[in-house]
Amino acid sequence: MSADLIEEGAIHAKLEKISIANGTTKPAQEETSNTVTIDPRGDLTLRTGCSGKSLLVCSRTLLRISPVFQRMLYGFFGESTTNNSSQWTVNLPEDEPVAFELFLYIAHGFTQKVPHELPIDSLFNLTKLTHHYDATLLLKPWVPQWISSLREPKADDEIGMYKMLWIDLELGQRRSFGLTARRIVMESSSLYTTEDLIGELEVFPDLIERVQRIREQTFLAMLDLIRNLTEILTTVDKKPRWCKHASYMGPHRCESMILGSIVFCMTRAGLWPIPDIENLQESVVGLYRSLMNLVIHDIGQPEKKGDDHHACNPKQFLTERLQRILAEMADPVLETNRKQLDTQARKLCSTS
Repeated sequence: MSADLIEEGAIHAKLEKISIANGTTKPAQEETSNTVTIDPRGDLTLRTGCSGKSLLVCSRTLLRISPVFQRMLYGFFGESTTNNSSQWTVNLPEDEPVAFELFLYIAHGFTQKVPHELPIDSLFNLTKLTHHYDATLLLKPWVPQWISSLREPKADDEIGMYKMLWIDLELGQRRSFGLTARRIVMESSSLYTTEDLIGELEVFPDLIERVQRIREQTFLAMLDLIRNLTEILTTVDKKPRWCKHASYMGPHRCESMILGSIVFCMTRAGLWPIPDIENLQESVVGLYRSLMNLVIHDIGQPEKKGDDHHACNPKQFLTERLQRILAEMADPVLETNRKQLDTQARKLCSTS
């Protein structure tokens, strides 16, 4: 299938969504106090959001900047409904009004209306909108200053970090995208389900699912490490013992000392009994630190000529395994993400 056919199909899919959500276009009503005049000579009124805020615009400006608008207003979706009238109204209830108004000012060339800085929420809403209408290229003049003025979301703001990830992807910020994706995997806590995140953000569900899956796999690997160790420490005599000096039916003082230390520290950290990952409200880096900080005691060398049990202490073993788990953690950034980032960076002349 050719690239033109693929692009045509994507545009028609977007129009289908608009058509189902909004019904057909209809003649414009009289202007009210809820109407914002973007173009005094406009021939089209767009009614956005649940409040029905109206914006008077130039339809030909929109068709020049967006293939979606071109098909919607002048293709088969719009031809039969304008009835040769010079003005008409289109309902777009799913579009966020504030972001849409800024988008229209940019499209109509009113640069004095464009702020020099945008917070993450505003830029997220704007880029979602321009992505939907295939018009993100319009933002090119403002991308460097908007990106440089953004404040990094805090570790406990998982929604904010995902919004930053979307902004990075749509504006071609390759380096920031990788760092933000890694931050979400490492720093965000399990406060939202995958379904909650997808419903709240309404963007890149595949990436959200992948990030959540990597976090869960990492949690499982770290907790299984402790779970398996405690099972070995409580093994019956017929199985290999953890103590390097253990004898068949011999005392379990060594394993008891180690096990008691682990249970005590895990209990103090709120991790005992070992929780299921769906009940773990912790970040990967938080769990890693808790397990790295376990203080594990051993019985040492109880007698002057007795066996030295210092080598039975599993602290070094746990440290190396935990470090390996993080080192082998899957990369949340896929090749498809890199290609999209490269494409957007070329369009927007990103310096990342």
